[in-house]
Amino acid sequence: MPAPHMMGIYPAESIQEVAQSLPLDPLGPGAADLLAGDVEYRLHFLLQEAKKFMVHGKRSTLTPEDVEYAMEALNVEPVLVPPRPLPQAPFHAVPPSAGQNPQQQLYHEVDDEIDFATYLRDPLPAALGNSAGVKWKAHWLAVEGVQPAIPENPPPSSRAGPSRTPAPTTGSAALRQNAKTHLTTELQLYFSRLTAALVPPVSSLPHLPGNPPPGAESHSFPDAERHRIAALASVRSDAAVAGVLAYLVRWVAESINKTLVGATGTIGCLIDVVEAILDNEVIFVEPYLHQFLGPLLSILLTVPLGPHPPSSNQTPTPSELRSRAANVLTKLVSLYGKSYPGLVPRLLSTFTRALHSSPFPSPLGADYPPAGRYEGAVLGIGALGANTVRQVLWGEKGEKLEVINNLVGVLYPGDNRKGKTGLMKATFGALSLLVNPKPADWVTSAPSADDLAEYFGANVAKALEKRPWMASELARLHNEAAEEGGESMDED
Repeated sequence: MPAPHMMGIYPAESIQEVAQSLPLDPLGPGAADLLAGDVEYRLHFLLQEAKKFMVHGKRSTLTPEDVEYAMEALNVEPVLVPPRPLPQAPFHAVPPSAGQNPQQQLYHEVDDEIDFATYLRDPLPAALGNSAGVKWKAHWLAVEGVQPAIPENPPPSSRAGPSRTPAPTTGSAALRQNAKTHLTTELQLYFSRLTAALVPPVSSLPHLPGNPPPGAESHSFPDAERHRIAALASVRSDAAVAGVLAYLVRWVAESINKTLVGATGTIGCLIDVVEAILDNEVIFVEPYLHQFLGPLLSILLTVPLGPHPPSSNQTPTPSELRSRAANVLTKLVSLYGKSYPGLVPRLLSTFTRALHSSPFPSPLGADYPPAGRYEGAVLGIGALGANTVRQVLWGEKGEKLEVINNLVGVLYPGDNRKGKTGLMKATFGALSLLVNPKPADWVTSAPSADDLAEYFGANVAKALEKRPWMASELARLHNEAAEEGGESMDED
């Protein structure tokens, strides 16, 4: 049965705004209209009582004092009581200027200068001091540069280290209060065990994925890995995931954003969860696509990615994480790119801006700018398909590779291994969508380094020295485009 339509002057939108500002569950349909009618009734009742005091005072104007007396008579606690009587601001005459008519006298109100220290020492009005209004309390923000550990001050920011690595909340602690009221006990238990198994403890990450612990047999998996594989299989195929899908998607997005500077193994486990959700064919994922895009773009474009400083045995590496995130993005675009025509242009615009942004100093104090953002942008462009690679990275004759050539010169100054950088690997991986597969009987016949340097730049030519098939194919594409351009000019 629909809620009755309330005809009043108090808007229901105000009720909605107040409800959203408080830690309450969303209002049901028609609840705001009913509450607005109740508020309007109480306001009318309060004003009716205030008019009685106005009539008894033999006045025709309703004053704030009448409203205050009405609230006291109705046993309603006043939040703010104005002083009585209301002060009248004095007006002072402005001295007339030269040429001004003396009869046109101007007046102005003088603003009082308030000493903040004196104002804080003054006692609060009785209504404010005894109500739930604003209260003042003094405390030290810092004493000789040290912040006191008191409840009024936020906790000091902790430095990232081996014992303080950010980790996502799992198990029953990952359930929000509203989820505990909306989900059945069975679904709550399923969600808690699922999240606890999908992200193993940090101590188990060096043995993942599938690496046996020290002293164990080579074919045995640790318990944490077996539980994670079983949980991923459940997310990938079970229909029961639909009951907790909204909470699972939100948990994955918040966990990725929280652990961008945490252990790379944790980020890799969360990427596997996103891929498993996309692989599930029995659940409806489309309403939650936009919640996946933000975390995937964060993994691709965040610099630095992983703990600071990075550990020597960091597995997987940030480059591997970006590559895996790009693969998941490729799957998402292939599944839903045609259904949502604006999806690929929006992603392409983001990656293009990141690729053409100016290099910035390393936040870790390195001598050269970080290259992870540009590597992730190229991986993202490659994930969108061959058309976007041709549009952004290649152009007509490979002239847009000049951007990559210049970035390599800036990001890797004085490095003799420029051809083995992550940016070059990502670039050639994206360009492989434009070239033909290498035949089995192909005989090495790469173009000269001078021609490649003339076509694409010295840094790209150096990187192509160990990639003869890629070099020959890129040179072929360049020459074919040049010949087509020459023929069109001859026809004109």
